Order: sequence, then structure tokens, then C-alpha cells
Amino acid sequence: MTAQTRKAAAHWPATRIVERVATDPAARPIRLLALLLPVWAVEIEATVTEAQPYEVFDRYLSRAISEAELRNVSTLADFFGMEPALVERGVRYLATIGHVQRSGDALSLTSLGARSVTEGLRYVLKEDRQWLYFDGFTGKPLPRSHYSGTVWLDADELKLADGTIFHLINGPAPFRSQAVDELARRADREDFNLPAGLTAAKPREVHKQWLPAYVMECESTVLVFVKAIDGPDEYLARVLAPYLRDILAGELPVDPREVWRTWLDGVGFADVTPQVTANGMWRAVLPASVFPSRFAWSKLGSFEVRRQTFLQLWCDDPAMRRRAVLERAGAMVRAGSLPGIGELAGRLADLAAQLEVTTPDPLELRKYAKSRNDDILLVALSRIE
Repeated sequence: MTAQTRKAAAHWPATRIVERVATDPAARPIRLLALLLPVWAVEIEATVTEAQPYEVFDRYLSRAISEAELRNVSTLADFFGMEPALVERGVRYLATIGHVQRSGDALSLTSLGARSVTEGLRYVLKEDRQWLYFDGFTGKPLPRSHYSGTVWLDADELKLADGTIFHLINGPAPFRSQAVDELARRADREDFNLPAGLTAAKPREVHKQWLPAYVMECESTVLVFVKAIDGPDEYLARVLAPYLRDILAGELPVDPREVWRTWLDGVGFADVTPQVTANGMWRAVLPASVFPSRFAWSKLGSFEVRRQTFLQLWCDDPAMRRRAVLERAGAMVRAGSLPGIGELAGRLADLAAQLEVTTPDPLELRKYAKSRNDDILLVALSRIE
């Protein structure tokens, strides 16, 4: 695993998944598992038909051979009023890219050349290499949506800064060499990261990699999350469905009360007893004075994750919680992670729901920044308003 890969994975903390699920009152999350799912990584040699704009002379030379049936260099030279040597150079180029074939002095278009003339585009065969991914449970190709932004690991365990450890899960499906051919013949191959213009594909290298995933066990369902997908991954949830019972059974449950009693004692809150909320979440109600002196504003309403379980840090003062909404949204604006006023309004609404307060609007955040003499936030707000 490279340092770059480790850094990319480390910016995908479990707390983001917990926040997303825990704010849904119908979810009733129970525990969170961090798993490494098996994936077959296959490097292929691919031949792809690429469409390019014609050079003017190439197009007219091809049309003269096809439509005017001028089948040798001398007649083509007479037709265009050019030196035969210049026509010969053009014919050789078209032969090089597979558009023209020779039989003695006679010229004719190949099927690729004829298609190019018909469609008005110069089609060229390109040799390329690329990676494809097949899941290790069913051996089926992963959708293209799982490529961009995904972290692939070669390690069998990854521990993040927050203590989250990804555990390796083996899958039963061996890699089948014919899987690439089967995918190449599919009409929807573009949906699985193979170009529509593919004419041939051959595996060069195959090895197993590991896809980090969070599996959230809820009261009535199981949700799967990977970094590339914004929200629950329905595709991988279907893939894992036959195996989830065994996977969940293999991860011995922990006692959340014991986990969070130990954690609270360790951070100096022996007098705080973790509670269970109406939707089954664990919550620690802390004095309002600890925000932001002991815990940053970003911690209020957020979660600590330890050993499959999670605890929400809370205070009973709604004014403090509403201030936390403004502080957390303001930090995102300063960081440039909210590119527009619509995104800011949406984030304010999400945070207000998470912290159980009324939703402030962007104008209130501007007033709050003025009251705090926060010139940096005011400038950042002016850029997105």
C-alpha cells in the first residue's frame, strides 16, 4: 500500500457514515463494521476504435476511391490535378491507419475505411491498456461508478487515525479468464468501464486487491458504503446479501455500554452516563462549557466510533447546539468545501436536523460572522453569495 493510498483512505472516516445514517430516524443503526472486500484487478490489452475528425485531403482521397471508383494512384493524381508522389504519400498514410488496402496497383477501402467514409469520421484502431475490476464474491464486473474516487488496497488490514481497523473478508469466486470476453461482448459494457469502440480485449495481469467498505447493521436492514458512491451502495448490498449473515456473525458483538464507559472515564467524564436515544443511538450528554474548550464545535452533535459502536456527543442547551450549527457551517465555508449558497443552505439544514434545532439561513450565518468580527468568513461568504 502506498503512502498516497493510505492518505486517501484516511480521509474517509467512519464518523461520516455514522452521521449520515444516524440522522435518519427510521434507520435505527446498531453497529458499524469496517471491512476489506475482495476484488479481482485485471489489467487488459484493449483495441479500441477511436473516432477522429478527417484531414481534408484524407477524406476526399477516400471518397474518390470509394465513390468515384478511382482505384490507382495515377488516375487519382489526374483527378485531383496533383503530383503522383503527393497522392502516393496520402495513400500510404491511409494504408498505415488501416483504411486502404493494395493488390498490386489496385486500391480499395477496408471495412474500417468504408465505415469512415460513410459516417464522415476517421476511425482509427488504438492499442491501450486499462484496469478492470470484478468482485470477489460473484466474479461479476464492478460498475463504472465504482472506479472514480475509489481506494484500492493491497494490504490485508488498514488502521485509520481514529482507530478504525478494516478487516479482510475473503470471497469464494475465483477469477475466470473468460469474464473479460463476456464483458467485452455486452452491449452495456460502457456501464462497466469498457469503451463502446472496443474491438478486442485480452487479460495481461490479474491480482487480488481489497476495497474498503463500511457495513452498517440497522434494525431492519444492512447498508453498505464505499468511498466512490455518495450514499448507500445498492449494487454491493445486492452482491453481499447472501454472505452478510455469515459476515456479521463472524464479527463478535461488543457491549456499547462497556466501550463508552471506558472511553468517558478516559477523557475525564466519570460522572457522565451514556444514554440510549429513542432511535437506539448511544449519546453522552456533556456540560455546555466543554464546547469548545475541551471539544471542538465540530464534535458537538458528531460521533465517536470505537469497536463497531458509536457515541454522539451532546449538550442539553439548544442555544449552544444552534451556535454549533453556525460554527460548523462557517468552518466549511472558510475551507471552501461549500461552493455555492445552495450548498450552504443544504448543509445548514442537515446540521440543524442532526443537532435538533431550528434551521438558520445563510443570512443568519453572515450576521453571526459580523458579530464575531470574523473577516475571513465574511470574505468567504461574499464569494459564494
